[in-house]
Amino acid sequence: MNIEKARSGELEIAYERIGPADGTPLLLLQGSGGQLVMWPDDVLRLLVDRGFQVVRMDNRDKGLSTRLSWYDDLPRKERPAYTLGAVADDVIAVLDAVGWDSAHLMGGSFGGVIAQLVAARHPHRVRSVTMQSVNPSRSLRLNRPKLRTVLRVFGVMSKDSKTRDDEGEKWAKVFRALANPVLDEDVAQWREAGRLAFDHGVDAKGDERLFAALLAAGDRRPQLAAITCPVLVVHGKSDTLCHWKAGRATAEAIPGARFLLYPEMGHVPAGPQWAAMVDEISDLASAADAGLRPLDGDTPRRR
Repeated sequence: MNIEKARSGELEIAYERIGPADGTPLLLLQGSGGQLVMWPDDVLRLLVDRGFQVVRMDNRDKGLSTRLSWYDDLPRKERPAYTLGAVADDVIAVLDAVGWDSAHLMGGSFGGVIAQLVAARHPHRVRSVTMQSVNPSRSLRLNRPKLRTVLRVFGVMSKDSKTRDDEGEKWAKVFRALANPVLDEDVAQWREAGRLAFDHGVDAKGDERLFAALLAAGDRRPQLAAITCPVLVVHGKSDTLCHWKAGRATAEAIPGARFLLYPEMGHVPAGPQWAAMVDEISDLASAADAGLRPLDGDTPRRR
């Protein structure tokens, strides 16, 4: 693993490049609580085989990027430590460091929300966006998370890990709570990713600061309406953390966006669902680079 650092103001943002230097530029944005090591190796290989040069990054307050722990020593304030827009601007710092004038973005869950803001704030830097398991606002009426799933995930994530194996088991449990189907090979992969995350450093306070920025962003539909690049919104009908109608509402808020529904997928892709996702990312990127837009409307897929 060859980790590099981009400068975003006073912060350092960790990232890794994978694939040929002349590949189609694709930047991956991880979901809430995740680090760059959470992207499955098999998925990275599939993307490189499709001709991408892939960059995966740690958000601020995560992994090997700068932690803003100093903020916790200040008197409590009503506003968050930073805005979601600032997190999105870190992505531009990474693009600058890599030397990309523009790139395709793919983000899952919280990573998809960041991608929304990047595309809205910096339209000339984004060629296309694939966002998976996302919403357009924090509205509970729209997101409709299942209480059982929320309790399982936050119950696991609230526990501090004393060893790398503890962190590995934590992420294995999170995957079991969010994926459909739950495959042994995926559980093993998430367990190992959790161990690597522990090696890079875990910080629950950092997760809280990122989540506070998300909550403060409120309803993002005005920003979504400003997105001009081709967009694909993918959601699983079996997602019990963020209802699929929140994904459809996201697509409806973005001019020309396409919504793709996988009836069997949960909040995170599992097993062969990733191969289908890579197909969609590749097709969208090819169409965008050719000057075409994805078809409008809902497209259900059996996955």
